[in-house]
Amino acid sequence: MILRRIGSDIILVPFGNALKDHNGLFMLTESACFLWEQLPECNSVEELAKKLFDEYDVTEEQALADTKEFINKLVELEIIDL
Repeated sequence: MILRRIGSDIILVPFGNALKDHNGLFMLTESACFLWEQLPECNSVEELAKKLFDEYDVTEEQALADTKEFINKLVELEIIDL
């Protein structure tokens, strides 16, 4: 997947092998975009949630809940494996 910003929209675009599994684009919020960009650097959901907490004005509990929801959605859509 490639992340693209087009105007105010943030989009994940499938390419290569992902094209055969995903024939559409994925719209992201700013916080989802932040999490996506942090994925390669993080080894756990908790580490990713901590980065979200540090970056945005949310509680630690909300950061963890939002991060889990984001990761679960990526797994559900078969964009990432755990």
